[in-house]
Amino acid sequence: MDRPARIGFIGMGSIGKPMALNLSRSGVPLTLWARRPEVLEDFPVAVQRADTPAALGAQSDLVGIVVFDADAVEEVFFGRDGLIEGLAPGSIVLVHSTVAPEFIIDVAARAKGRGIEVIDAPVSGGPNGAELGELTIMAGCNAALLEQAKPLTDVLASAVIHLGDIGAGQKTKLMNNAVFTAQLAIVESVVHLAAELEIDPQALMQAISASSGKSFAVDMFRGSGSVEAIASGAAKPALTKDVSILRSLVESNPLVLQAAEQFVKSMETASK
Repeated sequence: MDRPARIGFIGMGSIGKPMALNLSRSGVPLTLWARRPEVLEDFPVAVQRADTPAALGAQSDLVGIVVFDADAVEEVFFGRDGLIEGLAPGSIVLVHSTVAPEFIIDVAARAKGRGIEVIDAPVSGGPNGAELGELTIMAGCNAALLEQAKPLTDVLASAVIHLGDIGAGQKTKLMNNAVFTAQLAIVESVVHLAAELEIDPQALMQAISASSGKSFAVDMFRGSGSVEAIASGAAKPALTKDVSILRSLVESNPLVLQAAEQFVKSMETASK
């Protein structure tokens, strides 16, 4: 390709918008689409705005999608005025959303019938990592195809890990999120233990976060202060979805899933 790859991006949520802001600062040719046009007001005028996903596809060689779930991916990709209607054969779409492996395999097969390649590419790293371009991308696809996506992945991520064929990225992300959710269950338990031992929970979190027990889960509890606060934010629907998907994939009952499901129940109770 003689000209720079044209990048399209769909999804302006808590992870998607900082990813898009990072792309807008990188100087790549960028087109955005959002359900609510007002969320694009923060972007420079040089960034193109598309009226529909199809229009975005017509202006893009590489597209990143980071919407909440499989239904949202289906709608923006294959729905009315969907991305598939505008993309030229040879275009590449990276699905950064966390969805069931069988769903992303089906999406890739349908897109392949139109000459479009799909990379299974869920991300981890949170809003800060997204805005700084320091995400981890867990990639499932042909390795050569992943190389072609570097104009997008080099901007978004500090680590791009090829895990196997399509679907492998989603399986890995689901296990990662199960570990994180299980860690939240452990931290919740430690908070209760602190009360029993007459240790201030916030002081405990400060100590652990500076010691060998530090983790993203400890940082989340330290920042939010309670299960109720965590349950009121974006974590509850996302982690509930992901733990449920992982449960549907396995016949065993591993400790990590038991602990993760326990914290999902805690969030459900806290939100009532």
